[in-house]
Amino acid sequence: MGCYTGGAWCTAGPFIFAAGAPEVASPLTLFLWLAAASGLAAPEDVGAMLDGIGDADLVLMNDPQAARPAHVLLATRVAARPEQVRQALVLAASYGKAMPAFRRIEVIARHERAPGVTDSQVAWELDVPLWNLQGKIWLRPQADGVDLVLEEGDFAPGLFHLTARGEKTGKSDRCILVVEGYANVAEANVAARQLVRRSPLAEPAMTVAAAYVMLKSLARLAEDVSSGRPSAALASPESSSFAGERTGAAALAFPRARGLLAAVRSRPDGRLAGVEVAVPASARAGQRAKGGLRPELFSALPGWKKIELVSETPDTCQDPGASCWAVKTNLPLFSLDGTWKIRPRPWRARMVAGDREGALMGIDVVSAKKPAGLAVVLSEQPRLDRAGFVARKLVAAEPYLEHGLALALTLADAASLVPALERD
Repeated sequence: MGCYTGGAWCTAGPFIFAAGAPEVASPLTLFLWLAAASGLAAPEDVGAMLDGIGDADLVLMNDPQAARPAHVLLATRVAARPEQVRQALVLAASYGKAMPAFRRIEVIARHERAPGVTDSQVAWELDVPLWNLQGKIWLRPQADGVDLVLEEGDFAPGLFHLTARGEKTGKSDRCILVVEGYANVAEANVAARQLVRRSPLAEPAMTVAAAYVMLKSLARLAEDVSSGRPSAALASPESSSFAGERTGAAALAFPRARGLLAAVRSRPDGRLAGVEVAVPASARAGQRAKGGLRPELFSALPGWKKIELVSETPDTCQDPGASCWAVKTNLPLFSLDGTWKIRPRPWRARMVAGDREGALMGIDVVSAKKPAGLAVVLSEQPRLDRAGFVARKLVAAEPYLEHGLALALTLADAASLVPALERD
C-alpha cells in the first residue's frame, strides 16, 4: 500500500495515494493520472502556444471522451517577476487574498522536507452559492513554484503543479503562470454528482472551471494586490468578433500537445469576450462542418434534449437568409433553453429569444499543410450569467466563474460536437 506523510509520497506496488483518501478507488484513480501525466505540453512550447493564440489564456485538456481522470493545463502571462509570483504561491495566505470565497485558510502543520524547504498542511473552507466546501491540502515548495496536494475532503485526491517561469524574450518583469493537474471534483457535492450522472463530460468541465478561477485569481494577486475582481457590466459580443483561425492554427502547430486546446479571451475590463476550443478532426468531419449542419447533429451537445425549426416567432426568425432553432434542454441547475438564429457560412448562431438572449456560438474549420492536419474550432460566449438562478449567483459571487463556466461548457460542447461530425 502507500501513504502521504509530511509532504512526501510513499508508494508500494502500483498505488500512489494521499493520506485520508479511501484505499480502494481513490489511490488507483490518482495513480492512473500520475501514470499518464507526462505533461500535456512541453514547458518550452507553452509560451509559443500563448504567442499563437494571441491575447488570450491557454487551456489544454486530455481528450475527455477517451481518458479519465481529466488532466488540465492552464497558462497566462503575468506582469510580475517569476520570483515574485513564486513567493506568493508558497504562502497559504495568498490563496485567501486571491480568492475571496475562501472563508478559511489555516496552516495546521509543517514538515521540513529538506534543509530550508518546509511543506505546509493547510485546512481550507470555501463558500460558494448553495454549498460549502472544505478539506486539507499540502503546499510543497518546488524550485519553480509549488505543488498543491489535495489529501482530504472535497476535491481529494488531487494534485496541481503551479509554476512561474520567465519569458524567453528576456523581460525580467514578466512571466508565465501555469496550473497543471487533476482534482476529484465529481464527488465534491450533490450538484456535482447530479451533473456527472447526466453527462460524463461534467467532471472534466468542472475541473477546468475551478482551475481557471485559481489561475486568474493568483495572476491578478501577483500583479496588483489591491485590485478587485472584474466588475464592469456584462455584455454580448458581436458575431463579427468571433474567429477561430488563430486558435485552430495554434492547435495544429503543436502536434506534441495532447488533447484539446482552448483560448479564453477577455475584454480590456476583464470580463469575458469568448472561448474558442480547437479539436483535431478528420477531413470528413471538416467537410461536414463547412456544409449545412442539420439541427439533429446538435442533440449530441450536453443538455440539448429537443431541437425544432421555427420560422414565425420571434420576428427576427422571418429572415430568409437564416434559420431558427428552438432548443429545449435538460441540464441540471442551468437554464439553457432558447431560440437560436443560424447563419450558415461561416456558421454563426445567436440566441434571439430566451434567458440567455445574446449568447453566441461559432464554428470554423482550420487546416494546415505543414504539418498536415485539420481542426474544428467551436467558439462560444454563452452568457451563463443569465442561465438561471444558480448561474447568476455563481458569477455574482466569483466573477471569474463567468470565464470558467463558459470554458467548461464550450469544452464539453466541442468534445461532443466533433465526434458527432465524424459519425454523421
